[in-house]
Amino acid sequence: MWNFELMPVYCIAILNFRYDETEELAKFRRDVCLKDQDGDVFFDKLHFKFLQMPLFTKQEHELATHFDKWVYFLKHLESLDHIPTILNEPIFQKGFEIAELAHLSAKQFDAYQKSLLEYWDVENVSETAFEDGLNKGIVKGLAQGLVQGRIEGKLEGKIEGQREAQQAMAKTMLAEGLGVELIAKITGLSSSEIEQL
Repeated sequence: MWNFELMPVYCIAILNFRYDETEELAKFRRDVCLKDQDGDVFFDKLHFKFLQMPLFTKQEHELATHFDKWVYFLKHLESLDHIPTILNEPIFQKGFEIAELAHLSAKQFDAYQKSLLEYWDVENVSETAFEDGLNKGIVKGLAQGLVQGRIEGKLEGKIEGQREAQQAMAKTMLAEGLGVELIAKITGLSSSEIEQL
């Protein structure tokens, strides 16, 4: 048995004419559900929406919902020469950009496409150069850090080795019965360090 879930399907018809014959039956939006010969819903995930644009009469100041704004945008797009304040949102700005492209002649559209390609080429070259420079800087910094770390490690090792040698010599001198002050003078260790040995 197949185990899958069908997503709902919406068919939205935006009509630039009225199909309702009588004024009483006229509705801007009709939601239609298909039913079979017995009156049962054919498929509950298949939806039809019909919008009769001539029946949408709201003005700019009457737009209350996002749906109102979309319908206003679609109905008046062709006659708008700028983005109305109420539609000054990113999604509608994108819609206006798409509409402007749709009005370009074939020659203008080709020039636009060419300019986009040139822009993307320059952008990609710039981004690649930046990434290359960043990677080279990281590699150089790591290499310098490793060299510096090795130098500091060797220096610390030598100092630690000298310290251990001084302490071993001091232990031997203590075992031979020499005084703390004399041992400090010979080894360079402090009196308290020698006493702790």
